[in-house]
Amino acid sequence: MANVSIFNDALLSGGPLRINGYTYFKRGNRVIVCKSKRGKRKERSAGEIESSARFTEARKMWRIYRRTIGDLPIWSVAARETGAAKSDSLFHRLNGGCFRPGEGVWAFPSFRFSVGSLEMPVVKETSREEWTVTLEWENGVECPRAAAHDRVFIGYFFETLPRSPLLIEVPGACRADSRVKVEILPVGQPDGTPLHLYLFFGNEAGTRFSPSAYIRV
Repeated sequence: MANVSIFNDALLSGGPLRINGYTYFKRGNRVIVCKSKRGKRKERSAGEIESSARFTEARKMWRIYRRTIGDLPIWSVAARETGAAKSDSLFHRLNGGCFRPGEGVWAFPSFRFSVGSLEMPVVKETSREEWTVTLEWENGVECPRAAAHDRVFIGYFFETLPRSPLLIEVPGACRADSRVKVEILPVGQPDGTPLHLYLFFGNEAGTRFSPSAYIRV
């Protein structure tokens, strides 16, 4: 009886126990027994390995991206608007194919820096002089999905840093301006390094956002 008591105490204290090729563990008030030795694990296919590596890269990029946008609730708002279970799963579903394992973003034009229910920018003209970028867009008309005072954001990547998204909220700029000029800090990148830009809007309350429009300069 003492051995049985010791055995049960061990299970209750966090088991499982492996004895003579069998594993004993508690499930509720029941003691479950199964063979400890498992069959040889099936080797993963090349496709499964690639899929797992892409998923891992997407998770890494989500963590980096979240640090970049700070408290902007872009993807949590989008998840509520679309009925997605979680913001990170929506980000992964929409952007997962844009990543290469160990590299970051490779499909810059397809990457969504922002998503949402506001009207997205319609870009007219772009220009660049060294690290100064000018963007012009169609203002359109005010409607429930577009307000004159919507805030202006520019997400961007240096082509040389595909794992390092960056973000600018253009001070004082709004949708009605139809034009912004911004200075990009080169952070040691060679002159002429291509920039991948993502122009998008957010409402004044910070509770709705637009899809991003992609520009390469």
